[in-house]
Amino acid sequence: MATVDTIDVVTGLHGKYGSNRKDYFATNTSSKKIRLARLNNPYKGPATEKQLAHMESFKSKALKASAWLNANKPSEANGEKGTEAYQLAQRIKRQLALSNVRQVVCKYMDEEGNVKLPTSPQPSPEGEGEQTGGGGSTNPTPNPSTGDDDNGGEEGPSL
Repeated sequence: MATVDTIDVVTGLHGKYGSNRKDYFATNTSSKKIRLARLNNPYKGPATEKQLAHMESFKSKALKASAWLNANKPSEANGEKGTEAYQLAQRIKRQLALSNVRQVVCKYMDEEGNVKLPTSPQPSPEGEGEQTGGGGSTNPTPNPSTGDDDNGGEEGPSL
C-alpha cells in the first residue's frame, strides 16, 4: 500500500483563497489534515447580548487554560516532560484524538478555573478525578498500566 506525504508548500496552507470566494483552507496542525471548507451563510450584523456573554466566557476560560498550561508545561522547574498532570493531559489528548492539549484542559475545567483531570487517561464522567489547580500543586497519579510513552505531544502525520 502506498503512503502519501504532504509537501511543504501544501502543509502550511490555510485561509481564504481567491478574491470573491467563500472557500478557504483549514489545516489541523496536529493531525496534518488539510480540509477545503465553504462558508455558506456568514452572520451579518451586530453581536447579540447572548453572543457577547458567550465570547466573554470563552475568553475567560481561554486565559485560565493558558495559565494552567504555562504553570504545568515542560520547563526547568517542571522537568523535561512537564508535570505529571501535564503528561496525563497529553495522554488524554491522544486517547480522545483531540488536536490540542488545551482542549483537554478546557474540558476538565470548572467554573472557578480549577482543572480536575481524571485519575487515568480513560475518559470518565464530569466531576470525577483529582484537582490539579492552577499551579499543579496536586498532581494525579498516572495509570501505569497504559504504557503510553510521552513524547512531548509530538505526533506523526496520520494517513
